[in-house]
Amino acid sequence: MQEKIIDFFENQKFARITRKIVKGWKQISRGYIVDFSHDFVVIQECDDFRLLGFNILPIKDFKKIRYNNNDKYYDKIMLLENEKKNIGLKTKVDLKDWKTIFESLLANEKNVVVECENPKIGSFTIGPIKKVTNKSVFIQYFNATGLLDEKPTKIKFKNITKVMFDDRYIDIFSKYIRERKK
Repeated sequence: MQEKIIDFFENQKFARITRKIVKGWKQISRGYIVDFSHDFVVIQECDDFRLLGFNILPIKDFKKIRYNNNDKYYDKIMLLENEKKNIGLKTKVDLKDWKTIFESLLANEKNVVVECENPKIGSFTIGPIKKVTNKSVFIQYFNATGLLDEKPTKIKFKNITKVMFDDRYIDIFSKYIRERKK
């Protein structure tokens, strides 16, 4: 898998990554690999021929990375639409482990979405990182009306399947978050 990741990274190939979350439950991620380590990949997500934000994915969940004729044609359209020139990570993230990932994002004052896509957990937590420990991250969740929870939500690293940052949804919503009135 590591050789494939290097090939997709070095050649800026459009990647369709099938991830196995739990037995019988898969997720598909699409985009360009912009960074990687032994255990993690950062992809710049892509949808409707537009580059979106960044996803950090654990490689242990990867089932396969596809680059068939459909993906090649999508990649060609991205080139013709001048989208590929915008591929690239703006924030350097230490991809050693979840702890260093969240410490990097916290140091860069990034709001994040942390997902636990296992259907038994099924959590989506959006907000600023408040604390990082050896086994967990604490996110101050904000709801769909922009109100911040008073207490941060604790998320165990072992349950995380995806982290998003520098995404239009996160960045715009974050400009309008507010404290709860007491």
